[in-house]
Amino acid sequence: MIKVRTRLQLSGPSGRARFGIGLVLFLCLFILENILPWGGGSAQAAEVKILTPRPGATVIARNQETHLILSQSGAVDTKVRVERTDAILDPVVSMEGEAQSYLHFRLPLVPGANSFTIIPSNQRIKFNFQKVQSDLNLGSRGKDISHFHQNDNLPESCQECHDLRETETLEPVGLTKQTSCVTCHKNLVGKGLWKHGPTVNQQCLSCHQQSVEPWRIGLPKGNIKDICLACHTSKRDWAERKFVHGPLDLGGCTLCHNPHGENHRYMLWAEGSLTLCIVCHSDKARLVAEDVKKRPSNVHGIIFGKGCVACHDPHATDNEYMLKKPTNDLCVGCHHDLAGITRGHPVSGHPVSAPREHRRPGRRLTCVGCHDPHGSDHQNMLVETRSGARICRVCHHR
Repeated sequence: MIKVRTRLQLSGPSGRARFGIGLVLFLCLFILENILPWGGGSAQAAEVKILTPRPGATVIARNQETHLILSQSGAVDTKVRVERTDAILDPVVSMEGEAQSYLHFRLPLVPGANSFTIIPSNQRIKFNFQKVQSDLNLGSRGKDISHFHQNDNLPESCQECHDLRETETLEPVGLTKQTSCVTCHKNLVGKGLWKHGPTVNQQCLSCHQQSVEPWRIGLPKGNIKDICLACHTSKRDWAERKFVHGPLDLGGCTLCHNPHGENHRYMLWAEGSLTLCIVCHSDKARLVAEDVKKRPSNVHGIIFGKGCVACHDPHATDNEYMLKKPTNDLCVGCHHDLAGITRGHPVSGHPVSAPREHRRPGRRLTCVGCHDPHGSDHQNMLVETRSGARICRVCHHR
């Protein structure tokens, strides 16, 4: 074909020659597509069956990928590939069983709709992907959710490579080593600078309990906190505190912590002193907006220092608003000049604390009765401007 093109460029063939060349090219393409064994034509394409994920299902996962498993009768067809708009993907595993062959692909995903084509048979597979930071109660999200290890159509032949049976168990959690899990889940084991001990030791069944069928693995359901506290026994007293952080109270340690590994300390999926907090507490995002003009005029300096956790306990406490100490004790921890003062701020005789606050009935009077602890558009982070004694009139109504 290359020689034909060269002759065409140098010789300037007549119309009859060009017709002949075109006929030759057509015949070559026809042979490649339909006759030769490496062709991609559908006439010779081996039919494959999609085992998982179920076409049209929604894949919910922390990592932006899923495993596509195909089966076909007879020997492995080495021509089978999976195509997406920007790449052609080869199988990561090809296995021949007694009656069926299996092809295992690792598919990269994007949030939302995903579409792939199995070639050369031109079978299309579409599904949606929803990225989550927690596996909390995935089983309750509807029948269209794809759970790889919980699908009924996984073949028993998976056991030929994946022997997931427990051979020994030490209470309270399984301590056997599940090396077969790492075959597919290398991305979990190798992820992050900070890794969970069971992940490093490949003790997957410590958290993912097995069902009767050896190839079906259970995702933790219900109160995941109970699974965590089976090992983190020193944290059990959190349940006895007066105030428990919402995610922990729901049983969702994994809402903040990645149970496998992360690049942030304590296996948090984002920076823990500030960034992670404002994901849920979005009303505070204005305090750290990249555009300085969108921030309040005065932002509490500690936010850009130790962050939210300088004052708030992220798990449980006996103080309102998840504070590590009573409000005034926290404030004088940094503002030492006010330590020990019960009256005389900001003017002589003015109380610093009292059983009741006039501005917000039902609350005690503390420093935050006059100062916003996060940030304010007023001087000294006051809740109202000093102009015309407006800050005073909030309580004194004069």
